[in-house]
Amino acid sequence: MILRAARDLFASEGYEGVSMRKVAEMAGCAPATIYSFFPSKRRLLHQIWEKVFQELTEALRSSYEKDADLEKLCLVYLDFWLDRPDDYRAIFLTQDRQMAGSDDAGYFVDGSEALSGLDIFIVALSEAQARGDIRPGDPVEMRSVLFCAMHGVALGLVTIPEYNWGDPTHLKVNTVRALMQGMRRTD
Repeated sequence: MILRAARDLFASEGYEGVSMRKVAEMAGCAPATIYSFFPSKRRLLHQIWEKVFQELTEALRSSYEKDADLEKLCLVYLDFWLDRPDDYRAIFLTQDRQMAGSDDAGYFVDGSEALSGLDIFIVALSEAQARGDIRPGDPVEMRSVLFCAMHGVALGLVTIPEYNWGDPTHLKVNTVRALMQGMRRTD
């Protein structure tokens, strides 16, 4: 209940708008209860971050085990965030800040066990290169290109839904297909 309340508040009010007291009120418990599990608001956000990325990793892994296809993997990634707009806002629209003098050293991406699950894209890219489906290149850099483009789609659809993007499914599929086309071998 605490994590759900905090996730909803971070998504709607941003990091600065959330207090442990607000989370406690929404979760129906005392602030002291929250502090017994999470010594700071940042630690609470970090726990949400890890949980969401673990769920994403499970979805990606399950999809890739069924069908080792890079394009489908990209669509699963996009669908994950588009189906969970509050998680997208809580994760990507809240800046991960290190607080001076805090015991919360490092950024969330530093040493994250859950985030390492995104390496499935490096595996998928390397396997597609080995099959000759896509051009040679640094799979880590290629993954970054994929993430930037996919997050552009997710950001637009999640944060500016009133804009006429056209059919969201077409936008998503056409963006991923364009990415795949750009990575194809040209020889």
